[in-house]
Amino acid sequence: MERHDEIKKGAWVGIVGNTALALLKVITGLFTGSYAILADGIDTSTDIFTSFVILLSARISGKPPDRTHPYGHGRVEAVASKIISFIMFYAGASLLLESIKRLITGEISLELTFPAFFVVGASAAGKTFLFLYKLSLGKRLNSLATISDALNMRNDIMISGAVLAGMIAMKTLGWWWLDSVLAIFVSIMILRTSFQIFYEAAFELMDGMKESELDIYTDIFRVLEKFPDVHNPHRVRVRKVGTKYYIEMDIEVDGSMTVEDAHDLTVKIREEIMSKRDDIEDLTIHVEPLGNVEKEGFGVKKGV
Repeated sequence: MERHDEIKKGAWVGIVGNTALALLKVITGLFTGSYAILADGIDTSTDIFTSFVILLSARISGKPPDRTHPYGHGRVEAVASKIISFIMFYAGASLLLESIKRLITGEISLELTFPAFFVVGASAAGKTFLFLYKLSLGKRLNSLATISDALNMRNDIMISGAVLAGMIAMKTLGWWWLDSVLAIFVSIMILRTSFQIFYEAAFELMDGMKESELDIYTDIFRVLEKFPDVHNPHRVRVRKVGTKYYIEMDIEVDGSMTVEDAHDLTVKIREEIMSKRDDIEDLTIHVEPLGNVEKEGFGVKKGV
């Protein structure tokens, strides 16, 4: 099964699972009058939409490069993650304001029965399964949107666990105000996750490279050491588009080398580097005469 098909499959698993959990929690929240359960259900409802966004992004990212998108469509996953963050922020902010209003007015009427406890407990178990499945899938496929969805579900587990603990406290101690406090907590968790996902997506869209990804530069310079005709490799720049890397670099060679020999050298370098890693989509090498001095833009050089 191809990468995009696996992402689509994961999205459909999320849609089906979250739809079932959301319906259970929203209905239970409405019948019991619990804003905490209702907030948990609304949070899960946003997961349904985010899975649809991921499904759509998987279809688009699978398209090959074209005249208007020469680097392909891989960045659509980062765009999808941004959309997810906006949806989560709106849901979290709305719940926070409504929960604070309810806590201040004291309009609380709850009826916590065994089915309510069962639904919240089942939700925590179901979300644990979805979180582990999505996180494993996202890391294996290197899909930012899928990982973002999994991180959201991790928070859902904490939320459902907190709601369940709060329900027990409300039932045994009679702390009915705790329902609104828990709803506020859920809202803050949603907002926190939305900011986290927004930052990750913005980082990728700005061609950011995480510390864990910078080893690609080491791999590049190790390959270049095998070519004695290559001098002063510099201005090495790597950008990530989706799951693939695009590399640009400058090298210096003896000024007496013919254009044909210089071209053959760059072909060998390209083949050697791309054979070391299967996540490199393209490599561009600019050849300069040895000792060339000119004002150049930012780029990594050996030892820096």
